[in-house]
Amino acid sequence: MNYDYQSQFIGGRSAVQDRITFVRSVYLWLMAGFGVAGLAALGAVFTVPLWMAGFEKGGMLFGLLLVGSQWGSIIFASRVSRRRPLNILAYGLATALLGYVAGIVSIFYASANGAGTVMAAFGMTAADFLVLTTVAFVSKKDFSFLRNFVIVGISIMLIGSLISMFFHLPTFGLIIAAVAVIACSAKILWDTSNMLRTQDYSDPAGFALSLFVSLYNIFLSLLRLLGGRRN
Repeated sequence: MNYDYQSQFIGGRSAVQDRITFVRSVYLWLMAGFGVAGLAALGAVFTVPLWMAGFEKGGMLFGLLLVGSQWGSIIFASRVSRRRPLNILAYGLATALLGYVAGIVSIFYASANGAGTVMAAFGMTAADFLVLTTVAFVSKKDFSFLRNFVIVGISIMLIGSLISMFFHLPTFGLIIAAVAVIACSAKILWDTSNMLRTQDYSDPAGFALSLFVSLYNIFLSLLRLLGGRRN
């Protein structure tokens, strides 16, 4: 009887330790992504003449090329997220492209509205992530019920963003930005809850990528909202 109890205790302690290790690994991947994205955003500052020339010559086509490249890298990174060392290279490429685009967009908004707009969007994104993560960890609630809401919200975000860009609808774009903040915040809750419940510990890169993309979209959407119709 004592042997059975000790076995269960040791097994339970081992399971808890495995989950802690997995969660730590997810956030280490996420922090590494932030580091790569930060360096890439800094690269955007030092390569202003290059991408400015791209926008001057290519216009919307150049913008679509950037958007297509970053989403292509996200899809590729998610497909190979379990395959080492390819997942490291794919994750680094995706976060670098996202960081570079975020750097370009931040420069545009800083030029039009001041650096305070960018800092405010960054601070609000960080606060949003901290609050949502705390809620998921403390409540221990299963947020999988948000799945359909997230799917619909992100679909509206993607389609609405394209409509706003092609037809130059600034007010509609602000509405879509608000939808994006809400939908991606819900996705962070869903992903974090799933991370705390999954029994598959083989894909920390996939979880980190999903969190990173949600935070990226929240940051850009907050920039749009704070920048207002002037952009």
